[in-house]
Order: sequence, then structure tokens, then C-alpha cells
Amino acid sequence: MPRNPSRQAMWLHRGWMHPLVDEGGVALVLTLLIITLISVIVLDVNYLMRVDVHASANFRDGLRAYYMAKGGVNLTRELFSRNIQEWEELKRTLLTGTPQTLPLSDGEVTLRVIDETGKINLNALVIETAAGEQTSTGKALQAAGQTATDPQEANPWILIAQDLFQRLGIDPLLVEAIVDWIDVDEVPIGPGGAESNYYRSLEKPYTARNGPMETIAELRLIRGFTDEVLLKLGAKRVGGIVDPATNLYLAALPLPQGGGWRVNLNTAPPLLLRSLTRDVGRYAELIVQRRSQSRIEKITDLQQLGITGEALQDFERLGAVDSTYYSIEARGNVGEMSKQVTALIRAGADQGGSQILYWRVQ
Repeated sequence: MPRNPSRQAMWLHRGWMHPLVDEGGVALVLTLLIITLISVIVLDVNYLMRVDVHASANFRDGLRAYYMAKGGVNLTRELFSRNIQEWEELKRTLLTGTPQTLPLSDGEVTLRVIDETGKINLNALVIETAAGEQTSTGKALQAAGQTATDPQEANPWILIAQDLFQRLGIDPLLVEAIVDWIDVDEVPIGPGGAESNYYRSLEKPYTARNGPMETIAELRLIRGFTDEVLLKLGAKRVGGIVDPATNLYLAALPLPQGGGWRVNLNTAPPLLLRSLTRDVGRYAELIVQRRSQSRIEKITDLQQLGITGEALQDFERLGAVDSTYYSIEARGNVGEMSKQVTALIRAGADQGGSQILYWRVQ
């Protein structure tokens, strides 16, 4: 019997309107999506937890590295503030400027010491009058009927600095800019000088200090002291920037009231030794050779080297065999973390122990 075509058409129509659905396949897809989302969330949480743990470990190690560096500074302070025979060899080793690494239980500390007394103290370029007032060396010389080009009798450090700059290939007129930065007046002492009027004309204006320099970093503010000049002075790049504190020849240290400055002959660079006296000869080389064998204990020991006459007088007047000021670089290393402390200390047991004059953490 023939089928009813109308019923067949209706069945086809209903089948097209309501197709069959595979419920098991949909559930499987949904399950996979949920598992994938959970996995992503778990991995993300795991990553964040590992980052947090790593950051906490770095914080812990960084803190320990800082205290290692701080301990290195304190150790060096004690080392140079006490005269203990057993420490002399370590002190001499450190004073060569060679870094020394001391291993610790969970890290290490690297120490480097620079004898600042073996440099020219720039604050000594300005004369202190008997009344306690500062005046520029050039004006003091003019008042005494002398010329600024021959300051040896009144204040020899200007001539010494100029001579040193010439040996280093630096314009000696820059010494005048240092003097003007320190002296209390606002009148340049010469063609290389610069007072506040000059510094106010710069794109970022400021004024001259008109007083003793507090840190050697101020060299960057003084007219003419470019990176090129600082590099000739032996400064090094720290973090991509030329750091004046790393230079070999110049320091900025306190001076006693009405006091002068003496350079430690045991640590001064050879070129500075050459500039200390006009009667050079082979004396600088003789001093360097002697101190490489044994420390110069007394200025009179120079006579044993054949140093006599005016040269001996200059060394006696301008030289010393002991030091008071030291720069200390202490770097603590723990794991991946490193911290450096740079400090300037004034050592001396007769002053109630060492004093920290400058402190910087990097």
C-alpha cells in the first residue's frame, strides 16, 4: 500500500527543524575547555608564586649582601684605626689599591681601599688667613706683592696642581676654576677662573660653592671638568657615568683651622711625587722603588736614598709617611644579589676612633 506523501513530507520537515544532538560529544568538549582553563589558571598562579618566592629570596639576599658590605667597611675602619702588628701586612696589601675578596659562609665581600692622603686635597688650594677668613690664593699673593704664577712661597699647592695637570695633559688653567669654586669672593682670579656669574649663565644655573668642597663629586660642577678631563685624572666609569671619586690624584677633604696639607709619600702616585718638588731628578723613582720594598717610616729616611737640598726640604714640607683619610669600597655578594657601600673615613685612635665622613649605597 503506498505511503502517504503528506505524512512523509511532514516527517522530513520535523527532522530538518530538530536535528539529532550528540550530547556526549558536547560534554566532552566542555570538559576539555574547563580542564584547559583550570590548567592555565594553575600555571599562572604557580608562576606568580615562583616570582614571589624569587623576589623574596632576592630581597633576603640583597639585605644580607648589604650587611656584608657594611661589615666590610666596619672591619676596614678598625683595621686602619688601630696599630696592631699582625694587621700590618693586610693593611699594606689593601693600600696597593688591589681588591681583596674575603669568602664568608654564604657569600663573599670584596674590599678596596684608596688612601686619600696620597692625593692633593683641593681644599688646600685656598689660603686661610690668621683671622680665620678665607681668601683666594691669587688675591692673597697679589696683596703680598707676588704673582699668581709663582705661588710656591705662600701656598705651593697651586703650582703643584698646575704642574701635575700639565704632566697629565690637562689645561693647568683649570686649577684657577677650582680655586674660584672654593674661595669666598665672586671675582675670578685669572682667565681660567669662574665665579657664580658664569654658573648662573648656564642652561641649568647654580652658584659657586664659595667654601670648602664637601665631596670630590663637585668636580662635575666646576667649569672645564668634562668626562675627558676626569678620565685623564684616572677616574673610571661606574654604571656608564664617569665617577670623580675614582680619580687617582685629587681629593676633597676637611682641613684643620689654619692647617696645611701633606701628601703621604708611601701611597702618592709617581706623577704627583714628581710635582712635589721643582728639583725632581730621579727622586720620585727612588721613593717608589724604596716603598715597594719597605714602607718609609720617617721623612729623614729620604736622606738614605740620596735625596738632599731643596728636594729634601720640599718633601719635608709637603710630604708625610702616615695617612688619615681613606676611601673604602666594600661589595657584598650573596647568590644573585650584590650591594656596594662606598665610605670615606677619617682614621685615628687619638681622635676617639674613626669617623665616617661620607656614605653611599649602590
